[in-house]
Amino acid sequence: MLSVMELVFLVSEAEEGGYTARAPGHSIFTQANSWEELRSNVLEVASLHFEDASRRPDLIRLHLLKDELTVADSDEIVPLHARDSGIQDLELAFNTEPELRDILADLSSREPIFHRPEFGTTRADFERMMVEDYWETGASGRRYSRQVILDELEKRFSAPHAEVWETSDFQCRKLSSDTYLLTYTLLQDHVRLSRRATIWRTTPDGWKIVYHQGTIVQDV
Repeated sequence: MLSVMELVFLVSEAEEGGYTARAPGHSIFTQANSWEELRSNVLEVASLHFEDASRRPDLIRLHLLKDELTVADSDEIVPLHARDSGIQDLELAFNTEPELRDILADLSSREPIFHRPEFGTTRADFERMMVEDYWETGASGRRYSRQVILDELEKRFSAPHAEVWETSDFQCRKLSSDTYLLTYTLLQDHVRLSRRATIWRTTPDGWKIVYHQGTIVQDV
């Protein structure tokens, strides 16, 4: 039985008024002057995006993002860009090379790995996604073999379950003629934030996963 497929749109208030909405992991973006118009636009663009897909979203979530930073001992509101610049000074910043943008779009649509129902939900589907010597390092730091991951996925998808996976900050780097590193940020169930890295290889049978790793973000 398939799990519920939920498509999440991250919604922000536009500086000039109205709203903008994007679906992390998909090339879907829209904007509107009112919430009602945004809801209508989101349904339309989602329908067009998944028109030829083997499966369409069962639910669409509009997740409104609103950030405000206030000095604790006063009512002074600190501009967010001032706070963000300090964080950015500590973190590595890099961009995907222009010639890799098509590959970036293709691979980002497959993340988080094993959680895109349109690419399959059975053990056989997951086996086709992996190279024979696939392994991964979990957010806990533990290392897992291909067999362990397949057993866990089979157990997880044996019953309906709902999870919310929000992806952002995708970047891609070419490692060799047929191998690429994809990195991104993952927010799970609106609580668990981690950095993710997947090594992908293009083969005659399509994209296959070589390695995956997740690291919990302790402080942002």
